[in-house]
Amino acid sequence: MFIKSVIIDGFKSYGTRTEIKGFDPEFNAITGLNGTGKSNILDSICFVLGISNLTHVRANSLQDLIYKSGQAGVTKASVTIVFDNSDTSKSPINYEQHDEITVTRQIVVAGKNRYMINGSTVTNKHVTDFFNSIQLNVNNPHFLIMQGRITKVLNMKPPEILSMIEEAAGTRMYENKKLGAQKTIEKKDSKLKEMDEMINESINPKLQKLKEEKSQYVEYQRIQRELEQLNRIYTAYQYLNKEKWKQQSEDQLKDHQLKLEDGKKAISDGQEQIVTLEKQIEELQARRDAESGGNLHELEAQLKEISTSEARSSAALKGERENLAAETKRQKQLDKNVKDDEKALSTKNAELSNAQTVFNALQEAEKQDGEALIAAQEKFQAVSSGLVATDEGDNATLQDQLISAKEQLTEAETEVTQCNMNIKHNKSELEKKRPLLKKTEMAFAKDQKDLNLKEKELESLQSALQRLNYEDGMAERLQQQLRNLSEQTRTSSAELNNLSHRYPFLIFDYDDPEPNFDRRKVRGLLCKLFKVHDSKFNRAVETVAGGKLYNVVVDDEGISAKLIKKGNLRRRTTFAPLNKIQGSRADSRMIQKAEQIAGRGNVFLALSLVEYEPMYESVMSWTFGQTFICTSTEAAKKVAFHPEIKRKCIDLDGNVFDPSGIISGGAVDKSQPILSALVNIFQAETRLSSLKAEYGQLNQKLSEVAPIAASYENMKQKFDLCSRELERVKARLQDTPHYQLQQELEELETNIKAKEERISHCKNVIKEKTAKVKELESKMKNMKAIREKAVADAEAALKAAKKKAEDSRTKWKQREQEFAALRLEIQELEKSTESGKEQLVQSSETITRLQQSIDALSEELANIQEEVKAKKALVKSQKDAIGQKDKEIQQMTAQKEKIVKRINDEELNLKSLANYIEGCQKDVEKNDLLLKKMRKDYRWIDGDREYFGQPNGMYDFEANNPEEAGKKIDKLNKLKEKIGRNVNPKAMDMLSTQEEQFQEVMNKKGIIEEDRSKILFVIEELDVKKEEVIKKAWEKVNNDFNSILSSLLPSAHAKLKPVDGKSFMDGLEVKVGFGGIWKESLDELSGGQRSLVALSLILAMLLFKPAPLYILDEVDAALDPSHTQNIGQMLKAHFRQSQFIVVSLKDGMFNNANVLFRTSFVDGMSAVTRTVGGGGGKS
Repeated sequence: MFIKSVIIDGFKSYGTRTEIKGFDPEFNAITGLNGTGKSNILDSICFVLGISNLTHVRANSLQDLIYKSGQAGVTKASVTIVFDNSDTSKSPINYEQHDEITVTRQIVVAGKNRYMINGSTVTNKHVTDFFNSIQLNVNNPHFLIMQGRITKVLNMKPPEILSMIEEAAGTRMYENKKLGAQKTIEKKDSKLKEMDEMINESINPKLQKLKEEKSQYVEYQRIQRELEQLNRIYTAYQYLNKEKWKQQSEDQLKDHQLKLEDGKKAISDGQEQIVTLEKQIEELQARRDAESGGNLHELEAQLKEISTSEARSSAALKGERENLAAETKRQKQLDKNVKDDEKALSTKNAELSNAQTVFNALQEAEKQDGEALIAAQEKFQAVSSGLVATDEGDNATLQDQLISAKEQLTEAETEVTQCNMNIKHNKSELEKKRPLLKKTEMAFAKDQKDLNLKEKELESLQSALQRLNYEDGMAERLQQQLRNLSEQTRTSSAELNNLSHRYPFLIFDYDDPEPNFDRRKVRGLLCKLFKVHDSKFNRAVETVAGGKLYNVVVDDEGISAKLIKKGNLRRRTTFAPLNKIQGSRADSRMIQKAEQIAGRGNVFLALSLVEYEPMYESVMSWTFGQTFICTSTEAAKKVAFHPEIKRKCIDLDGNVFDPSGIISGGAVDKSQPILSALVNIFQAETRLSSLKAEYGQLNQKLSEVAPIAASYENMKQKFDLCSRELERVKARLQDTPHYQLQQELEELETNIKAKEERISHCKNVIKEKTAKVKELESKMKNMKAIREKAVADAEAALKAAKKKAEDSRTKWKQREQEFAALRLEIQELEKSTESGKEQLVQSSETITRLQQSIDALSEELANIQEEVKAKKALVKSQKDAIGQKDKEIQQMTAQKEKIVKRINDEELNLKSLANYIEGCQKDVEKNDLLLKKMRKDYRWIDGDREYFGQPNGMYDFEANNPEEAGKKIDKLNKLKEKIGRNVNPKAMDMLSTQEEQFQEVMNKKGIIEEDRSKILFVIEELDVKKEEVIKKAWEKVNNDFNSILSSLLPSAHAKLKPVDGKSFMDGLEVKVGFGGIWKESLDELSGGQRSLVALSLILAMLLFKPAPLYILDEVDAALDPSHTQNIGQMLKAHFRQSQFIVVSLKDGMFNNANVLFRTSFVDGMSAVTRTVGGGGGKS
């Protein structure tokens, strides 16, 4: 199908009906002068084809397409194209039966738009589909080639060239289908997401809940049935037992009443015997005490107490010595480690210093070389552009520099002339005003004297103010600070009160039990006498101490006795006297074993985690010395139950593991540990004390400053008054004629001096610029040689700077990694050294504390041993004296004790019998009442009583164990109560409905997922098919591209190749070669060659899938006549199946045309004439 004729009426420059007929089926050319309507013919064809982007036809609106925009009486535009449709194989769909097809488009000024095909009105979409079916999509016009399109092709990136191949291959259809499929998938995914959310958030929870409710309801019914049966069995068993117990209680009551009478008689006989023996013993003891002194028992008690103290002190001393030895050994190892680390650190620091110097030098060199490279690049660019460096460092041409130098020379000469004139004028003014100044000098001197007196007075007051050493406003600032401190003190006091009220058990209040009582001997609550090293151990340490935290530590037991008796204590209190408390710590061997089991850093002796004064060693060892704290539950369990340790362990959450087998713990206590609260209280107390001290200091300072402030204010008023008077005198002086003349003379003299300096400067500029002008004029004569030398020098300097910068950067980068590694190693060594030193300090403190403890314990042990020795000697001498006299007393006492024991046993038996008899009577009465109550509560007992305990029946207690039944009833009742609170009787029906809904949703979800999988498979197939089609199109276009360019430029070759290292699907780039040598870039081609390459590429793509019509608008604008001739011949040779309409101004193009249309402008409108064969007659 091709164009036979075009009828234009009122369209753009064609104001009247113009018919352009006789189009050739192959090659048509349009030519004419600029502005005669050549391109308007092409615009009219695009107009009919349904173009929607009006910028392609050089219009802003449809009204712009009407002749003179409808202002010349023409109110509509109409274009009709007659197509030859004789070749039915290329006919539009549904138009095969028409030999000719007429397509018309009309618009009117009002903006109405109408299409007609063969005289029948059709819609815009119908026309678009009509032309799309024959590959004439005007809104994506690969058949429409404008001059600007050729320019765009030259600047396209590889992905854009690939998109042209895709357009030519028609794979946009695949993209549209893929896009549609992806949108469908998004909808499916959205639907699936909605279903998943509905299933997970609505259906599943309901389903799960109903299943649980169903199982609860079924279980509830089963429990009810089982409970009913078990209750009967257990009740029958209880009834039978109560009958037996009642009978047994009655029989036992009679037996014990008889035993009670016999016991009373035996007690009476024994008491008579005791009275006789006591008299005899008293007589013997009186005789023995008279001889021996009677203090042996007291001595033995004292000896036993002292021996116990000796054993405790000895054990404590041994433990402290073992701890000291272990700590000393650890200190030596720490000292060695620190020295090794310091030595290594010193070596590494020396290496770092050397490396730092080298690194800084390399870094500075790299920076300087980089700056030099940038300067060299800028200089090279400037020199290449014909610029030369000026004296100011800028770049400009020699001509511009010469002009600038001459301008500066002229300006300097002009300024010298102006300055001379100004100096002459100022000197004349000076001569006139000097005599006037002398006339007013006397009056001015008097005022000047007053001014000097005021200035001296002001200086005197200023000195006096400075001697006071007082800053203005100091008293007010101190008062404001006092007010602020007072407010802060009230806030801190309230905060401390709140904390104290929140933890009242941390407050120990008492009254002095006696006058002049020394409160220093009451040390306070145990929890306030130590600090935990790390707050993460607070809860564990608190658990170790337990109730001991709130024990009150005092110096001796006498203090505690006085406080209990007369201290008016607010609550019950436990005291810990320092002179009585004896504690011990676990030995070092056990600590090391614990660290081996749990790992160093995972287990600590509780005592090692707290800080306290040495005087509290005994009470702290008593509290924390035998318990371990572990960082994890697992570690605590291992250490506590290890056979070589067997000590209580606590983890960080406060869980307790006792080697006796007791484990306590569970949910972690979320409340704040008491020890953490203590820290807050201590901080609040410290803050409050600090604020009070600061308040006192400020108050004292204010009282000292107050008199000085009063003196300062008085003197300040005098100073201000004097200052104002001085200002008034100065103002009066400045208003006098003498002062004003003096100012004017000084200003004139200053102006003369400045102008003379400016003249000197301008003369130097004149001299310098004169020389510069001569130099530039000389350079202008040899400009070409100078420029070439400058370019060569700049290029050499650029290469040298680039190489030097690259070398510097390489060296710097190599050193950078080495330097960073060395610095990291030094940081690790510093941390290790610091940690070692801290451990050494702690170790030294521990050793000092242990040594003090050992000294104290050694002294105490020696004293105790001396006392034990003395007590033993006394006891021995006393025993020897009374040993003989004790035998008889002992025999009689033993006999008495036997009788007393027998009486006591008998009395206990009697009490027991009496209690038992009373209990039996109550049991009989109670059992009788219970039996009556059970018969009343359970009416079935009377009917079933004869079957209780009978074999093979419901009440067979051997087959149905009543004890187990009772236990089971308790469990079932609890379970029934628990389930009964939430049981839902309607759960069965609701579950069935919900399961049906769930199955329905799952079926829908399965259908959607299956559809989604099919769509994804289709997308994969489309991608594969698209790649295959594009590859074939690329290969075909590549061959045609080379063929067309070779025909236009002999010995030239062209190809489309993928970007290096990438696939052809990532983009294609154009490569052109001449004589077998491929160019690196299209920039190496001339403008005409670049246009031919672009045109060849476009035509190769058009040739891949030829359209029935091609429109070319001045595509030969940038070409010479020979190339234009070649294009025309190539079009005739390669595109025999398509119709070409070409606009051109060159003979080489339209001489090849079969039909030539010439446009002209007649009476303000365009006209067209037709020529056949490029040289035939007109028509």
